[in-house]
Amino acid sequence: MKNKGKLCSITLASAFLVFVFLILISAAASAAQVTKIGTGYDPAVYGNEVVWTNGVVIHLYNLTDGTDTTFSSSGASSPDIYDNKLVWHDESSGTPRLAVYDIPTSTKSYITQNVDQYSKPAIYGDRIVWSANDSVYLMNMSTSTQTKIGNGSNPDIYDTKVVYYSYSEDPEVDITIRMYDINTKEKITVNSYGDPNIPHIWGTKVIWADVYNHQGYIAMYDTSTNETIEVTHQLDTDPDGNEYGASTGTHIAIQNDKIVYNKVVDDYEGKPGVYVYNITTGQSTLIYGYLEDVYTTPEIYNNTVVWGIDKNYVDGSESNDIYLYNFSEQPENLTVR
Repeated sequence: MKNKGKLCSITLASAFLVFVFLILISAAASAAQVTKIGTGYDPAVYGNEVVWTNGVVIHLYNLTDGTDTTFSSSGASSPDIYDNKLVWHDESSGTPRLAVYDIPTSTKSYITQNVDQYSKPAIYGDRIVWSANDSVYLMNMSTSTQTKIGNGSNPDIYDTKVVYYSYSEDPEVDITIRMYDINTKEKITVNSYGDPNIPHIWGTKVIWADVYNHQGYIAMYDTSTNETIEVTHQLDTDPDGNEYGASTGTHIAIQNDKIVYNKVVDDYEGKPGVYVYNITTGQSTLIYGYLEDVYTTPEIYNNTVVWGIDKNYVDGSESNDIYLYNFSEQPENLTVR
């Protein structure tokens, strides 16, 4: 009888947790009117197009008419998009390479030199950057030239600037965020404090996740002012002595004056979920709430935020889904710290 009572308690507790989760998701959905647009991983957005993969198929979703165009590409991961070009990591041949797809002509080509299993491409204009074996590479598609530009990993590109993580390039420090100027071929150290990684760049702003503690926090450097600020909090204690902060560095992105990120714990800094930080006002807004330890992958372009979610972290979810939120169609949400 005791065991039966315990089983009933466990069942009721599990049901209660699922019930609470559904209430949270329902409340968030009614406030944010988030739309599920597909199933898969690694979404990226540019203009009116969202791209993602389910591992064997690339999806290209048009935000204007809602059409979802698919094409086969087994072994696909980490897609990115700029204008009418798609890039992604491809292992359909059994060997790591980068695929480049031209949307208007439906033609595909491959980058095969200096690509490893961890190479994740980023594209801007006619240039693609990626890393392999602690080296950062740049491909100019208009000239078909490929160049090693640095020692490091996780590069991102905006216009003529490339940022990346390095632990071996600057003799003055161990771990840095570096910036490379394509025109002048000059490099500078953007940051050397803490444990910076996952850099992204847009305009004069460079952001990164400092993962020295837990899941990290977000910092930003402005190349026009040479100033660094904290976007989210380092690990700290609240007025009651509880630990908070260092929970927002799992996935970050920037475009214009907005930064999107995922928060994974409920603490003094705010509830877990998908956030947008306004650089101009210095405020973060929760646009969709989740339970703790739910990892999402938000990306942003203009008024559109997209993200994926892993079903392994969400009770009651049957698939890995892609979600969409559009600022221009939503009411103002609650602003949090």
